[in-house]
Amino acid sequence: MPNPQVEIMTPEQVAELFQVSTTWLYEKSRRRQKNPLPVKRIGRYLRYRRSEVLEWFDAQGQSTTHKPKKGRLQ
Repeated sequence: MPNPQVEIMTPEQVAELFQVSTTWLYEKSRRRQKNPLPVKRIGRYLRYRRSEVLEWFDAQGQSTTHKPKKGRLQ
């Protein structure tokens, strides 16, 4: 029996949550990505657990630093 506490989301719902296109979401969900978005594949369908998606999102800003582009004055 499914856990009622686990919210399963479609790609369209996750894209809406992040305010991005589904194309961006599909690319970030690919296994070849350095840090792929956690996804469950059910045949040809992709499904996301809301809790895992939010954990992934929270972790994204922690490892990157702002680096100015070369040739630009600040």
